[in-house]
Amino acid sequence: MRILGNFLSVLREGASVIASNVTLGLLSLALAVTIWFFVIDVESESRTDYFPSPISVQTVNVPEGLAVSKISEPSNVSVRITADKDVWDRLSADDFEAVADLSGVKQREASVPVRVNLKRGNVKIETIEPARVTVNLEPVMTSTVPVRVKPVGATPLGYALASTRFSPEQVEVSGPASLVERVAAAEADVNLTGIRVSLNQDFALTARDSEGGEIEGVTLDPGMARVSLEIVQNEFTVTFIVNPQISGNVAAGYRAAKVETDRPFVQVTASVEVLQSIDVLTTEDISVDGAESDVVRNVKLRLPEGARAVGGDEVVVRVTVVPATGETVFSVAVTVNGAQSGSRVELNPPAVLVTLRGNMPLLQSLSSGSVTASVDVSDLPSGAYRFAPTIQVPAGTELVKVDPAEILVAVQRP
Repeated sequence: MRILGNFLSVLREGASVIASNVTLGLLSLALAVTIWFFVIDVESESRTDYFPSPISVQTVNVPEGLAVSKISEPSNVSVRITADKDVWDRLSADDFEAVADLSGVKQREASVPVRVNLKRGNVKIETIEPARVTVNLEPVMTSTVPVRVKPVGATPLGYALASTRFSPEQVEVSGPASLVERVAAAEADVNLTGIRVSLNQDFALTARDSEGGEIEGVTLDPGMARVSLEIVQNEFTVTFIVNPQISGNVAAGYRAAKVETDRPFVQVTASVEVLQSIDVLTTEDISVDGAESDVVRNVKLRLPEGARAVGGDEVVVRVTVVPATGETVFSVAVTVNGAQSGSRVELNPPAVLVTLRGNMPLLQSLSSGSVTASVDVSDLPSGAYRFAPTIQVPAGTELVKVDPAEILVAVQRP
């Protein structure tokens, strides 16, 4: 309609021009008609080619008492068509219907022509390849087969399929005798992946042989089954404290100051009965025999049978080993400093007991010579004095006590 309107407009313009100038009008009219035909040709440019998708062949008017058991390969056809480009762009496989009409066919195998019907206009069928297909017919057979539920996947950890109920328990399968005879059951595929709650719903049935292969070309009546699945939670998850097990003794003079694990709390999944048997989670023994530094071990958790640890059954345990702190007593002779030549100095007592505190490995390495005690009598006149001796202790130790705290110092000058 748009093109016709354009053409009439051109004619009107041409007539107007002719009225004013006959020669110029005729030339304009000829040019307008030429342009119009060019536009018509561009807008109606067509394309001839094979439609890119094959069209599946369907059979119709199958003789009563017979069923199609097989259509010769290929069971689809390629169609070469002609259509305007704008029509091509809108075509889909749903616009085509390939039909093999079996009206009047009486033999068990027949070669019949294929007819392609179009659901859209402005398309011309050029060729159909193949133009004919061979159809095998068999007597229709009906049989009763059991319904089965086929679980697919698995329920999440801690959940289980407790029971399965379905209805109907049997269905009728009909179709070509050779195919019906192969059907062992009608199965409903039920995906259990991620299911944590019971369900009750309809599932499509699929005809399958004894090995689970799908049988096509038969009809199930009914084609659906109502399936009820009871899903129960048979495992639970509880958090427990991890208690590392330490065995043996660290080296003399050292102590185990701290025991740590990278996972102080671990979740355990198991049945209620198993979980009730657990108070705390213990580990394999970690030996610290003779250790003078930190002990770090990867050890397994001791889990009862039927239990599993979330995140794995291994933990890292660190035993911090440090020198032990203690005290030791040394008997130290007191020395005299600053005595003048010819002077006589007497000490009572001549030695003191010195108590030191520190790391045991260090204390055990010391001798009485490592500690000094002294008194200074420089410029003291003759007489008796009470002095607290000066004590020098090794680095890393602490002076706790001197016994006696003071000594008697007698000085006699010449």
